[in-house]
Amino acid sequence: MHATDKDIAHVAALYEGRRAFFGELHDHAATGGTADGKRNLDHWKGAMEAFGMDFAAILDHKQVRHMYLPEWEDGVFIGGTEPGTGIIDIECEKNSVHYNMIFPGPKSTEELLHSFPEYQFEGGEEGHFIYPKFKRERFIELIEKVLSLGGFFVHPHPKQLMISDNPLDYWFRDYTGIEVIYRSLESKHTENNYKLYCDILAEGKRLYCCAGGDGHACCSDRALTTIYSAERKNVAYISHLREGDFVCGPVGIKMCVGDTRMGGHLPFEGERLVLSVSDFHKSVKNPEHSYRLDLISDKGLVESVEFSCEEGVTIAIDCDPSVSFYRAEVFDVNRDLRLALGNPIWNDK
Repeated sequence: MHATDKDIAHVAALYEGRRAFFGELHDHAATGGTADGKRNLDHWKGAMEAFGMDFAAILDHKQVRHMYLPEWEDGVFIGGTEPGTGIIDIECEKNSVHYNMIFPGPKSTEELLHSFPEYQFEGGEEGHFIYPKFKRERFIELIEKVLSLGGFFVHPHPKQLMISDNPLDYWFRDYTGIEVIYRSLESKHTENNYKLYCDILAEGKRLYCCAGGDGHACCSDRALTTIYSAERKNVAYISHLREGDFVCGPVGIKMCVGDTRMGGHLPFEGERLVLSVSDFHKSVKNPEHSYRLDLISDKGLVESVEFSCEEGVTIAIDCDPSVSFYRAEVFDVNRDLRLALGNPIWNDK
């Protein structure tokens, strides 16, 4: 478990030139048209500054106009939209799905909507679209198009809409996101989504865990995402989201196996894992509390160490070539609360 100076230098080099950016990946604002948020973008800017947030994804429904408003600012607001659908050939109690399509800006969002005539997208800044129903195969084609256009795809609040006992009903494609932290770290929704995420991983699928406040009334810092980025720009954020190299939660986690960061995959044979935790968002940083870092594989808990939020911690192990993945979690020991989940690194064994 002891990290050598070489281990520490190695993980630092892989993240050199990048700092922790904290923000929200699922929100809505009052931007006119079909938007159902309650506060305008100026409110969001002021509230985000007060909360110590760098970005917020405003994913208004059935339109793209929010990304054309003069208050819109790249790097502060991430673009995209949140449609809904019913997957008509999934046999379960309730087959409702929302999905977040996150893009750097409006043009790629519009190209996606034009590519699928089911949306009946009217085009242009004031163009609106409907929520079509999809068969699973067509829905996967939609996901592939999102990714081909440089976007990121997330299945938000999965257990809050779909009702199924089969975890694979919630999975559509590897290397996309599923919302684990929903509304807040403490919510019952988060507990249910976390169990679902673990069940999907146990099925051998490779999903990235995401957080989303789904704020409509006002800005909040209760469901943050942490991205280590070199720039405060949407293309930079989204490049890391697409790779899975980000943290579901308000704590900075850096993890690598060899030269592969979180979200990646490689053969574990002969490799070494290094895991570092340092940057805490002010909403969860308390010098009087103890924090715990857990390293987890598909076989269970691998290592666990308590540490101070002011000092951080770095651990390292020689990889077990028989495990399927490693991932990390950070807890506030005093509150008995899971704060953050790092995305897995998978073993191509």
